[in-house]
Amino acid sequence: MPNSAAVADANRASDEGRARLHASRDPKDGRLTFPPLPPALPVAEGAEDLALGAEAVLYSFTIVHPNPKSGLPPFALAYADFPEGVRVFGRLDMPAGRPVIGQRLRAVVEPDADPAAPAYRFEPIP
Repeated sequence: MPNSAAVADANRASDEGRARLHASRDPKDGRLTFPPLPPALPVAEGAEDLALGAEAVLYSFTIVHPNPKSGLPPFALAYADFPEGVRVFGRLDMPAGRPVIGQRLRAVVEPDADPAAPAYRFEPIP
């Protein structure tokens, strides 16, 4: 389970005024980690903070069908590949139709999310 403070730190405003997801880049091998590493971790020493791109590509998805007794509608979960080389898991909001592998997505950070449990989701780019 990701450290909630690290995820909260990941959701910072970009130059365009939209919040962006952030990752950590390992200075030794250049590997990216999402969510970013908390600064208190020894492995975070020297790690570079990197804002992820505004667009991602749908790598894979699944449709979750909650128990009918719950009253909850089906929803999609997805892996999205960012151009920087990191794959991120999250909820996928599809207004209509089914997701398509390779579809362009954007990450949307919920501005009023609880800092202890920040929220982001993916949505298709028309």
